[in-house]
Amino acid sequence: MIANTTETEKRHPIQVVVRRTGLTPDVLRVWEKRYGVVDPGRSQGGHRLYSDDDVERLMLLNRVTTAGRRISKVAGLTTEELQSMADEDAEAVFVSSETPAVSLRSEPYLHASLAAVNNLDPRELEASLMRATVALPAPVMIGEVVGPLLASIGEEWAHGRLSPGKEHLASGVIRRVLETIMNACAPDTDAPGIVVATPAGQVHEFGALLVGAAAAALNWRVAYLGTSLPAQDVAEVAASTGSELIALSIVYPTDDPQVAEELRAIREFAGADTRIIVGGRGALHYLDAIEAIGARVVTRLPELVEILEEGQH
Repeated sequence: MIANTTETEKRHPIQVVVRRTGLTPDVLRVWEKRYGVVDPGRSQGGHRLYSDDDVERLMLLNRVTTAGRRISKVAGLTTEELQSMADEDAEAVFVSSETPAVSLRSEPYLHASLAAVNNLDPRELEASLMRATVALPAPVMIGEVVGPLLASIGEEWAHGRLSPGKEHLASGVIRRVLETIMNACAPDTDAPGIVVATPAGQVHEFGALLVGAAAAALNWRVAYLGTSLPAQDVAEVAASTGSELIALSIVYPTDDPQVAEELRAIREFAGADTRIIVGGRGALHYLDAIEAIGARVVTRLPELVEILEEGQH
């Protein structure tokens, strides 16, 4: 089989690799020289260049070493073996809900994560969040660490106290952690299904990601559709996956008449028997439209957890 040239072409400079993987340039150099984890190419000016395959491998190495493994023990593994190992690590963290938590205090993890954002340290941010996933039940980690972290980042950015670079760096790490939760949890075959999305015109993703991660951790089959989905598509996925619940996140804008129309259309396409919940910072601005379709507004994580737990019975 011929490799995809886009995946193997050496085209990414080290600055891009640092941003995508969370590894520092110094760590990259040591890993390459001492362990030969990847073999970068060179530009005409002599600068190192990396392929998509290299970036994927380095991201996986970051994940498995953050989980506690020594680089010397995993550097020789194939990318497929690293992916399997990373998946096993994530599954062990998130599906073992019976394992007693090391500590139920979320503040140290939140403070450490905020410090990592301010210090422009994506590796430490991801490590802090992964430690929180081990020490805290998933709903607590999501509600008391990730949620407040996102709120703080948003507030700091809105007031000009956080640079766009720091905001984008932190957002990328947080997105990766929440996606890890969703992908790592293996629901029971008879688990209830939930479709998670934002209505058409809503492009802010993190509220939906939080819902998807919480649902996955609580043994729901999650169909995560991302942002700005037309009503008919949302309803069709709910029908095809046998999902009994649709969860929508609304953040911004808060005065878009299209949102009310999309909510009505989702109800029409999904039918009266499908439950719909709507959350996000902008949800209360559409309260009349939400109530008109018989949906429920959920403004706090404990409410969401209660709904998800009730759906298991």
